Amino acid sequence: MLTVERGYFMRKNRIGLILIAVVLIVLGWTAYKEKEHKQQINVIINEQQAVNQIEVKNNIDKIVFSTKKEADKYKEQYPLSHIEKLEKVDRKLFADNPDYTITYKKGDTELYSVEILRLTSKNQSVSKQIQPFLFDVKGKTYIIYWPEQNKVFEQSENTQKLLSDLK
Repeated sequence: MLTVERGYFMRKNRIGLILIAVVLIVLGWTAYKEKEHKQQINVIINEQQAVNQIEVKNNIDKIVFSTKKEADKYKEQYPLSHIEKLEKVDRKLFADNPDYTITYKKGDTELYSVEILRLTSKNQSVSKQIQPFLFDVKGKTYIIYWPEQNKVFEQSENTQKLLSDLK
C-alpha cells in the first residue's frame, strides 16, 4: 500500500518537474528571441548610413529600381524611429501580398528588407495605433511592414519619394 502511494507521488513530482522545465524553456526562448530582435534593430540603426544600394521589386518579383548612386537620396535617415507591432486584426486590412519589396544593402550584404503593403479599402477603419504609419503614394494608401519582426515603421518620407519616382 505504501509503495502504491509513493509511486503515485513520484509520478506527480515528475509531471510537475516536466511542466516547470517546459515553462523555463519557453521563457528562455522568448528572452533569446527578444535579444536577437533588439540586436537586429541596433545593427540597422548603426549601419543605415552605410547603405549604398536599394533594390525595389514589384509584386511579381521583377526589380524595378536598383541604385548605388542615388542610395543617399532614398535611404531613410532615421530608420526605426517609431516601430510598432502589427496586430492580426490590422494586418487583415492590407493586401496579402506586398505591392513592393524594398531591400537595403551595404555592399552585397542585405541589411534589411521591408514590404510595402496596400490598404485594401479606405472604408475600413484602421486602429489609432496604426494610423500614424499610413502614407499615400499615387492615390493608394500604404504601410511599411517588416515581416521578419511583424512590425511597421512610421519613418517613410524617403520611401514615399522612392515610390513616387518609380515609373
